[in-house]
Amino acid sequence: MNAKPTLLTAILLGGVAWSAPALADEPAIAVAADAEPQQASDTAPAAPAWEHRVPTSTKLETNADGQPIGDRTLRLVQRSTTGKVIAAQAAVSLFAGVIGGSGFRKDQLKGTRVDTVPNPAFSSMEQQARAALAAYFSAHPGAIPEQSRPVQVTVGDFTLIYKELGNAGTEYELRQNVDLGFPYRRKLPTMRLTGGEGAHCRIAEPVSASLEAWQADDYALARQTAERYAEACVASFAATLPTLFPDGTPAATVAPPPEATDAASAEVGQDA
Repeated sequence: MNAKPTLLTAILLGGVAWSAPALADEPAIAVAADAEPQQASDTAPAAPAWEHRVPTSTKLETNADGQPIGDRTLRLVQRSTTGKVIAAQAAVSLFAGVIGGSGFRKDQLKGTRVDTVPNPAFSSMEQQARAALAAYFSAHPGAIPEQSRPVQVTVGDFTLIYKELGNAGTEYELRQNVDLGFPYRRKLPTMRLTGGEGAHCRIAEPVSASLEAWQADDYALARQTAERYAEACVASFAATLPTLFPDGTPAATVAPPPEATDAASAEVGQDA
């Protein structure tokens, strides 16, 4: 009678022992399932090597004192602006007892800010420059520098300015000055400018039109023209890339096609 409970107890204990390894294996299965996403993340494509070596940025041009002098938005300089400056200079000259005032250039005038027309150098130009860099380094991986060589869009004037002061119906020119390449740096102690290699985009023949044409449809013509200026500047920058980032890879030796080799062998056999 006592053997039956003992046997039953042994069977029950054995069942518990048999089930224990199965329970112990379950967490291992869960861990293995969780490891799959980790393996997938490890195979994610890395960023191109050139992006770490050639960072890009956009900054305003500065003067010798480090003060920004470029334009983030369009600056409109009208004939009336110059008239006010001339009148103010005349008043100062009379008060000082001198004849004539100090000279100035119209492109130095502050004018009026048109905040609804941003300088494209702060939007599309840097992206276009990065695309040009990506295409160049893809074709010339040996040109990727060993050390960091930043590229900068240095933004200067972005102005809509009159052409003729004495003409009430004068047209206005859209001007945009940008440097795209290695940034300028001032070398101590002389504060001499260094760097600046790249594209120096100065519009030799700015597009001109009446002020009314420029201002129509919230300066639509100004926006379109400025984008064309930016695209032309990036194209000039792309043309300088072989100089800025020379390809140090030796030129590959191109083997002649098999047909040419066979033909040459046949000619040698005939000559012999």
